[in-house]
Amino acid sequence: MFKIKKDKKRIFYLNHTVILIMMAGYFSLLILLLCMDWYLIAEYQSNRKKREENAINAYMVGVEQTMEKLYRVLYDIYKNDQNFKALSGTPDELQQYSNAYDLRMTMTNKMTVEEALHGFFIFYGGSKVWYNVNTDKVKSEQAVTINRRLKGQLAIKQGSKSWINYTIDDETFMAICFQQKNITLYGINYFGNIERELSHNLNSQVQVMLIENGTALKKIKLAKSLGLVEMTKKNEKSFSEQIGKYYVYGNRIKNTDLWICAALPYNVWSVMNLQQLMLLVISFISIFLVFFLYRFLRKEFVSPLHRLTQIMNQIGAGEIRKVPMIGVRFYELQKVNETLGIMVSEIEKQKLLTYEEIIEKQKAQMQYLQLQLKPHFYLNGLKTMNALIMQNESQKLQDLVLGISKHLRYLLNEECEMVPLSSELDFVRNYVELQKHMHGREVRCEIEQDGRVQEWKVPILCIQTFVENSIKYVRLGSRKIPLEITVRADLLVTEEGNYLNLIISDNGQGYPEEILEEINSDMAGSRSCIGIHNIKRRCRLLFGEKAEYYFLNSDGAYSELIIPEV
Repeated sequence: MFKIKKDKKRIFYLNHTVILIMMAGYFSLLILLLCMDWYLIAEYQSNRKKREENAINAYMVGVEQTMEKLYRVLYDIYKNDQNFKALSGTPDELQQYSNAYDLRMTMTNKMTVEEALHGFFIFYGGSKVWYNVNTDKVKSEQAVTINRRLKGQLAIKQGSKSWINYTIDDETFMAICFQQKNITLYGINYFGNIERELSHNLNSQVQVMLIENGTALKKIKLAKSLGLVEMTKKNEKSFSEQIGKYYVYGNRIKNTDLWICAALPYNVWSVMNLQQLMLLVISFISIFLVFFLYRFLRKEFVSPLHRLTQIMNQIGAGEIRKVPMIGVRFYELQKVNETLGIMVSEIEKQKLLTYEEIIEKQKAQMQYLQLQLKPHFYLNGLKTMNALIMQNESQKLQDLVLGISKHLRYLLNEECEMVPLSSELDFVRNYVELQKHMHGREVRCEIEQDGRVQEWKVPILCIQTFVENSIKYVRLGSRKIPLEITVRADLLVTEEGNYLNLIISDNGQGYPEEILEEINSDMAGSRSCIGIHNIKRRCRLLFGEKAEYYFLNSDGAYSELIIPEV
């Protein structure tokens, strides 16, 4: 044997599913946005750091190239200039003056040609000094300050080719010293305002500190708070590190002990730009918005939908018969609530109508049973049987008993609301035969039947009722005149479907006018013509408005019943 496998689909709740899909979609989008923002921020920080390092390195390369050029200019004088050599050894003042003058002119020409040389100082003969500066780079008062500081350096025993730096009015100057016996030559290079230049290149406020031989020479407090002296001792050439609220870059100038340290403020703009910040803020704001949206949907959508589901379950269980109105803001849920109430109300009405139809149907069934079980028919049958017994008509008596039993069996069949047309016609024939024994008048019944409608379902007693009325109420005058009843069953084929046309007619006096008016109307409460009203009521219950009736007088009573195919 094969087992049939049933496809069981999992049932989901709409309210939970909507919330779940919404939250899953939102958090997926949120994670995607945060990942994208994190990538952009990391990329921004990396690019920013590279830009800062490149700008500082480019500046340091420029400084080192300038110092290299200045070194070569003065080294050339130191090695090859005769006036410089003469000043180192001659004690003659006049000759010293001449040599110093010539050396001054040589240096002046060099300063005109070489961009790296912004000034020079010649110290000879003890305290004598000649100097010249490019006033576009070095101001006169700055030159005086440099002269004073360089004189102080003469007292220090320093070797040739050494570098000295000075910071005057936040501007930095580098001096290279070439010394031989009594002659000391200084070449001056103007670095300018390092902070202003780096701030311009980096588009950010830069703090510059100079550290030489473990000593801070500029912005001493800031350098101390950042611990830059220790940082220069730990590193050999350069370093870059976040310290406090600054990101610090340190570079040592080649062939010197001078460190230039640039501190850039480390704030939110160091981490991200405006667009990335806005994207991050929007992402976090969306969390609060979704939280409030979740609460709103729970209150205004999920809870009402859950309440409607509970109401429908209560309706299905028969616990309530009226839908309560729930307060909702959504138009669609309000219409569902209202429509559900209307539907339940209509269902209750339909239940009442159904109950009424059942009661009406039972009432109709009881009526037609009561009609057929009226005592006079069976009393007449008993009288007839008594007469036959007295006349020793055993065969007729037997036929009568069988006919009555067949008649009762047909009537007492409770399950037969609809019967084949052939069964109804057989019942009519049996009834007419019984009447021949029990009735004083001759009864003739002619049945004309279309062969295609033999098994057509018809309401039980729908033909016998009219035949019985003809036998009971016809008035022909003399008993010698036979009662003639005609029953016709034809098939009607129409565009709307097939119909059975039943016609029962007799040769009697016809329906009284008041009876004819009553049965052609819908006077269900009338106590006369109960059998005909019973048939009409049962046909209405079975066929609705599709069944039709016609009653008239045409050489006797003429009754027509048209019923649809079922």
